[in-house]
Amino acid sequence: MPKKQPTAAKRARNATRAGAKYTAALREDTGGFRLPPHVDVFDDQVLPEEDRIVVDCLRALAAEGGPLPVRLADPDPEIAESHAKAARDGRPVLWKRWASVEAAVDGYVLRESRYGPGHSGYTSTKRGPRVPVPVRAADGTVTVAAMPEWALLHEGQWIWIHTGWPIERPGQIVDPPQKFLPGPGLNWEVAVWLDLGIEDGKVAGEDYIGGPSAWSTVGWFTNREDAARVARAYTAHRSHYARADVIEHGQDAGVVSLTRDTFVQAPDAPVRPRPARPTGPRPASPHRSEIPEPAWFDRKDSPPDSSLIVWTGASWRTLAWTDYQAAHIAAALGIGAGGPYEWAEGWGPRHPDKDMHDWTQEGRELTHRIPDTEYPERSTLIKAAHRAKADALVAGLANRGGLTPAEAAARLAAGGEKYLHVLDVGQAVISRALHTARRALPEGPERTAVRHALDDLIGRHLLPPDAERIANEQLDSEIEAERAPGVTAWCRRAVAEYIAPAPDPASVGIEGFRPQDA
Repeated sequence: MPKKQPTAAKRARNATRAGAKYTAALREDTGGFRLPPHVDVFDDQVLPEEDRIVVDCLRALAAEGGPLPVRLADPDPEIAESHAKAARDGRPVLWKRWASVEAAVDGYVLRESRYGPGHSGYTSTKRGPRVPVPVRAADGTVTVAAMPEWALLHEGQWIWIHTGWPIERPGQIVDPPQKFLPGPGLNWEVAVWLDLGIEDGKVAGEDYIGGPSAWSTVGWFTNREDAARVARAYTAHRSHYARADVIEHGQDAGVVSLTRDTFVQAPDAPVRPRPARPTGPRPASPHRSEIPEPAWFDRKDSPPDSSLIVWTGASWRTLAWTDYQAAHIAAALGIGAGGPYEWAEGWGPRHPDKDMHDWTQEGRELTHRIPDTEYPERSTLIKAAHRAKADALVAGLANRGGLTPAEAAARLAAGGEKYLHVLDVGQAVISRALHTARRALPEGPERTAVRHALDDLIGRHLLPPDAERIANEQLDSEIEAERAPGVTAWCRRAVAEYIAPAPDPASVGIEGFRPQDA
């Protein structure tokens, strides 16, 4: 009969007699398998006899190499009623299906619960009971981990929420959930396992909004090289991202996705360095026509419509499509001097009426620059924008009035603030007409085109087609009772002056050129 091998706890005690620390020896004696930093090894030498029998039986089951038996206990009446009601309504049972796990000599018993660890009375000192979880290494060594009791149903199988291990076969994080590609050409997905374990040994069951450790999609890519670079960057340094997978999706939405590359954070991963700022000037942002949005397969299903674009040294290109995680991807890549790219920008959907709780999208807008702008650069950008707007007014006045740029600038200087006010009123009336037109349209290319015409009017003083007609129709539609008829007539004169400046503004009584204005 073969001699029974000592348990990990006994081997650790022998190492302690040789001068090593007991807890360190217990964690290291795992046959090459490394436990997460927030999960301890079960010390079965201090257990009561009945608990030690359970641990020994589970260790023997794991040593055989098969799956650990898992069975569900009868749910309490409240959960049973919620299951029955969901079945009658034809909807999922719960947003999350939690279970409290109890170890037995022949496997595990799961008692389903409506709530997770955030409602279990956890405190900084009371972390709840621990469940023995035997993990079999490649060399056959079995290490019994002390796991918090909570499990979660993931893709049809129960997993330990604090490590992502399947209860039946613990030791490796469960694969990411199956998804469909969101748009044409975006066949490569990067998914990361966000581990909420804290490095000081405590266990974080949930984050501040109640979410457990779980898989999340970082972004979607058009090629494997970009996806692998981002996945590698997420696990190359010390962080809460324990694993990153590169997943290939077929063009047909019915094709099952395949994991092509897997990156795991090393136990001794270094701290992420802070990239230095590039020394050269920041390249100008691309025009909105250079970064079109894909034709999403399901627009209503919150597509990843934020993008990270990077500067290749000669032009901008879109690196990833994501859901507002462009800054996180840039931080992981180390955008800056010495990184794969020196400059990047985040672009996202534009919702101009969000202050009125209207989330209709109208094109795209720049959300942030990477690296962040510092005060001198922000001041330069603001001054350049003001100067460009003033130059656009001079150019627009010259083109529409048959003037040279010098004559247009002299006219603005002679008219002063009162003449500028007239031009502002004319522009505002046309702007109101465009606002009325765009709000009457549904979300789509036509409404976005009106938004772009509005942007060109306000920022570059470019007139939309039939500007005078739509402005007069806007004034006709507005309620005359709220202002005197003379005010409306004055607004019409302001529109006419903005669209076609009078050859002699003094002779027609334009404000700023009248004798009393001098």
